[in-house]
Amino acid sequence: MRARTRLIRTAGPCVALLLVLTLGQMTTVSAGRASGAGGDPYFYFTGTGRAHGVGMCMDGVHYRALAGQGYHQILNYYYTGISFSSTDDNRPIRVKGRDGQIRTWSMHDYLYHLQEEPNDSPMEELKCLYVAARTYAINVIARGKHAAQGFDICSSGDCCQACDENKNIAAYPNNNAAVDATRGEIMTYNGQPITAAYCGSCGGHTENNEDVWGGSAIPYLRGKPDDFCKYSPRYSWGFAFRKSELEARLNSRSDTAVGSLNVMDLSDRTPGGRVRTARLVGSAAIKRVPGSTIQALLGFPSTKYDLSRSNFDEYILVYNPNAQSTAVTFTFMQPNGTTSDCIEQVGAHSRYTLKVNDYLQLQEVSTRVISDLPVIAERAMYFNMRDRFVGGSDSMGIPSPKPRWYLAEGYTGGTFESYVLVQNPQLKPEKLKYTFMLPGGKTVEKTLTAGPSSRVTVKLNDVPGLENTDVSTMVESVSGDGIIAERSSYFDYYGCDGGSNAPGVNAASNQWYLAEGYTAQKFDTYILLQNPNDTASTVDATYMREDGVNIRATYTVEPHSRYTIHADAVRGLESAGFSTRLVSRNNVGFITERTMYFDYNGCGLDDGNDSVGVTAPAAKWYFAEGYTGGNFDTWLLIQNPEGKKADVRVTFNTPGGGSVVKEYGIKAHSRFTLKVNAVEGLSNSEVSSTVESLNGVNVIAERSMYFIYSDGYSSRDGGHNTIGVNSASRTWYFAEGYTGF
Repeated sequence: MRARTRLIRTAGPCVALLLVLTLGQMTTVSAGRASGAGGDPYFYFTGTGRAHGVGMCMDGVHYRALAGQGYHQILNYYYTGISFSSTDDNRPIRVKGRDGQIRTWSMHDYLYHLQEEPNDSPMEELKCLYVAARTYAINVIARGKHAAQGFDICSSGDCCQACDENKNIAAYPNNNAAVDATRGEIMTYNGQPITAAYCGSCGGHTENNEDVWGGSAIPYLRGKPDDFCKYSPRYSWGFAFRKSELEARLNSRSDTAVGSLNVMDLSDRTPGGRVRTARLVGSAAIKRVPGSTIQALLGFPSTKYDLSRSNFDEYILVYNPNAQSTAVTFTFMQPNGTTSDCIEQVGAHSRYTLKVNDYLQLQEVSTRVISDLPVIAERAMYFNMRDRFVGGSDSMGIPSPKPRWYLAEGYTGGTFESYVLVQNPQLKPEKLKYTFMLPGGKTVEKTLTAGPSSRVTVKLNDVPGLENTDVSTMVESVSGDGIIAERSSYFDYYGCDGGSNAPGVNAASNQWYLAEGYTAQKFDTYILLQNPNDTASTVDATYMREDGVNIRATYTVEPHSRYTIHADAVRGLESAGFSTRLVSRNNVGFITERTMYFDYNGCGLDDGNDSVGVTAPAAKWYFAEGYTGGNFDTWLLIQNPEGKKADVRVTFNTPGGGSVVKEYGIKAHSRFTLKVNAVEGLSNSEVSSTVESLNGVNVIAERSMYFIYSDGYSSRDGGHNTIGVNSASRTWYFAEGYTGF
């Protein structure tokens, strides 16, 4: 019985529907997994604020004034530790106008000519403006900023303050009244006029002067939160760029040119949240540039911007079962043939987790893993696809490419979306032939070409003839060279929304085993059979319950077709945990998968999972993935298909190289369920597992996980499953992988 346990594993949040400002126009963009994107995805940037963010935020001032705050209260908030003093508003000031002419006005007349805020602004806001503007002008004169040029202050808002010698002063009675009401008033610190910096919008937090302009810290220009700024309609903004366009802009100048962009790391930020330094990782270079450089290059209103976080988080898990550490090279292959490498060291008897999003952003990606010593590798993904399909999937790697792959599962009806992912690791193009097999024996064919070191995605729903149907797939390399194939599905199954994934198998077999299966609570289990032959296959099924009771049934799978068994409808399997053995009575080979849809413990943690079968029991099984922390539950399912008890040892390895060892007895012709969270010493840990038989009775093992995956921004609930592998390998391949929306 899977007891109710809602025990958060960290990573990334979701973005489902973005309101995007694209090159000056508002556009609604539906974010979701793309098919055939050609390696040119959108990069979505969102941001807040305008200009530098130091000192007084005029948007914040506006809404503070509307809330009833007085101008002294407001100024004291933005400028730390100031005092108020006075100056002579009749003093002369030399102003360089927009026309280039230098005029001498009184300070009072100069302030009348400012063009900083509209006349309908609240009076307390205008008073703040003119006290700050008067103070700033006095400070500029004291510093002699423009003394060598023969004037005191200029009319440029980028350099000094926006001023217009042709302003119709009579049309601004409220501004004039604010100048009069604050006549001569300035702000000082230690008796000296302050540098009264101000900006249009701070984006929710003002900045320390040294974090934006460098130099020494100025005590009165301290960054602080501004809760009023957010009420402004110009508070937030967004831009969207195709990857190709973004790369073209970056590569247009030497200080940002990196070739094909893999990662734009914007994590180095000021205390106020602005990008201090952007780290650009590309095929040709790795560069660090000021956040202001990216702002100018992409036309952002401020440096307080971010790259929208992906809806898909992908991890590669590597378990090293050896007594010494090993170097592991991860090679990422994109649809356009671009590749990039990452090399990591994995300690002895330990587990390593690599987040693919940290190395490749917003991309479809296949991965090859090469290790100096044999290791085990898995891939896990957690997603919120279009804010509709929320869950996770997992798959063991494939140790070597093969010319042909079979995928028994697939469905395009209702809300289901099915994708076939093919990785071509060869250094030359490969022509691919897809044969889709439907329930009645009808087939549909399709051909595509996969470029060298690349990945190809086919959405089955978009293939003519595959509308609203169950479908199995055979995909072949026409040249006979090796490829790798997987299938991913996304769905809403009677309220259980999520997704699942499974690798293909490269040959039909007369016998298959499935260790996992569950029909109790809100679990539905299906077994999918694919027959690629010209002759019907008669399949005998034996369902082995946890209590040792066996249920038998026989099925006929027509040639070139797909057959579906709903295990919940099999008499004797009601509310049961079970394993399955499938054997072709007439020696006509077939392929099998098992898919499950569930609401785990009936608490709204809903999703689905999928796994291919294995063709034979074995003495040893390895799993790289496993987690017992936060809201993750991990289960091992072990099938003993033999006629006598199996004695098994399970070794759990953690990232630091530690281990926990347990032994269990499994009844003949039965299934055994082990909750890893309940094993002493394994609470709140990443864990890899090894299952091995001690008495010569070979077994089959799978691992299922149920989770609420979160990083503090959003959460994704669901579950996934995979078979184990019998041996470590120096090479592993993953056709599937996605780090986009």
